[in-house]
Amino acid sequence: MMIHETLDSVARTTGSARNLEGAGGILVLGILSIPLSGGFVGLILAYMALSRSKSALNLYKDYPDQYTDSSYRKVKAGRTCAIVSLALWGLAFLIVLIATGMS
Repeated sequence: MMIHETLDSVARTTGSARNLEGAGGILVLGILSIPLSGGFVGLILAYMALSRSKSALNLYKDYPDQYTDSSYRKVKAGRTCAIVSLALWGLAFLIVLIATGMS
């Protein structure tokens, strides 16, 4: 059992680090979702960024030595932008609800 674990760790560290799949796309989706957060397009982009970032972060968590730190930071930044966009969308939705309820 001990030899198998050692071989697995050697196999993970001998390859060169590569970018997480879709890291740039996640960042772009997150950034684009902010200015479009007033409509449904921003909501869809934020949802896409969050769902893709979840799988990318899980992959990084399982094998951190195989992926670059810069791609990890891109995924985290895209996820943060998507969360900000969702908060702005929720705020805009609340304002519309309050404005239509008062008139």
